[in-house]
Amino acid sequence: MNIPVTVRNYLANTGGQYRLYSATAGKTLAEVLREARVPVQKLLRSTLLKSGSNYLLAVYPASHRLELSVLQGSAKRPFLPCTLEDIQSKFPDCESLALPPLGNAYGLKMIIDRSVNELDEVFFTSGVAHLFLRSNQADFAQLVNGALRGYRISSPQSRAATPAVAKQQQMKNKVEQVRQLPPMPGIAAEILHLRNNPYINVCELAAVIEQDPSLSAQLLRYATSPFYAYQGKVDSVETAIVRVLGLDFVMDFVFGLALGKSFRIPKDGVLGLDAFWRDALHVAALSQLLCESIEFSRRPASGMAYLSGLLHNFGFLLLAHLFPQQFARLNQAATRHSERPILELERELVGVNHTEMGIWLMDAWNMPREIIATVSGHHDHTARDTYGIYPNLVQLASRLLMRFGMGDAGTTEIPAELLAAVGLSDEQAELALAKVVQMQEGLQFMARKMVA
Repeated sequence: MNIPVTVRNYLANTGGQYRLYSATAGKTLAEVLREARVPVQKLLRSTLLKSGSNYLLAVYPASHRLELSVLQGSAKRPFLPCTLEDIQSKFPDCESLALPPLGNAYGLKMIIDRSVNELDEVFFTSGVAHLFLRSNQADFAQLVNGALRGYRISSPQSRAATPAVAKQQQMKNKVEQVRQLPPMPGIAAEILHLRNNPYINVCELAAVIEQDPSLSAQLLRYATSPFYAYQGKVDSVETAIVRVLGLDFVMDFVFGLALGKSFRIPKDGVLGLDAFWRDALHVAALSQLLCESIEFSRRPASGMAYLSGLLHNFGFLLLAHLFPQQFARLNQAATRHSERPILELERELVGVNHTEMGIWLMDAWNMPREIIATVSGHHDHTARDTYGIYPNLVQLASRLLMRFGMGDAGTTEIPAELLAAVGLSDEQAELALAKVVQMQEGLQFMARKMVA
């Protein structure tokens, strides 16, 4: 296969000296690099990102990991990885896993990690996975004229991860090649539409929920659970909404529940469905209580805080759905080695982590930006972008709940800057935690019913 016409024409029009390196098609990345004699330490990687209708091509060393939270802070926009459809629309003559770092050729803005400036020469894919181009720094600078080049948007992979680079790339390739994600359930889509309607009423919401008998039954079980200790009779979805749960809460709760019905994963293990819903409900409840403790003038939407907590780990569900064997190994390892950070185990055993999987799913489902930011940044306590309050609240909740063996925060330490970012004191955080502990029996009850 030849170099794409767009790339070939752009190189010809720009000038400079470039050398082509080729390998046999169909091999793994590690095999291709070895055969083409391309040094991985000088190889560039390109990732297409999107924020609303704005696109950005991020370019960084292949030996590095793109830091989305850092990039979002530099760009002042919540840029997230594009779907396969977006990539194919912007690079119609390129292979989706071999994007060239030539945004100008495709009418795209670029941001280039500053570490690329330190390389005397660079290698990059031509748009075809087994064909590479080599350029010296001066000629490459001419190719990317106008790009943002003074920012750090990536960080080096750890040495421990280096032997697994080829395996990680293979797994990422498999993820990106999956063309059929689970569709958003119809009822979830209807509820998402209702959430955007400021004039929604109880009858409309109840009518949507009652289309699914299992959702209706779970909602009624929740309304009559020890969590609420309601003494009256709850014999309809409408009664549960009006007398016990409230309109906003039911929308968020049933929305998350409906989304979860898209996936079937094993129940057992620290990543199994039992633990997933137990943790999700506790994190959601605590995130909402923490949110309601924030001073009123700067308080974000408490319903969104709840929903962010409920959905923050949905990447695990997609991982289990698409790659059950890899998920089973990860679940076993996480159960046996609970002292090890989950992100570390994912990088070692799978090659992608649940935040990457979750971002892909939430973006494909066109979820609210607050949710996408939470899925992306709930392990990053330094997230400070437009929607950073939501991942900050979820991370604070997760760290507090780690004391009780819940969540995947990996630590119980509460950094002062995290508390400051959400505008809470230690005392307020502890008080919210104490309330959730008191609610624990009801939350555990509902988690069991959600899995049943």
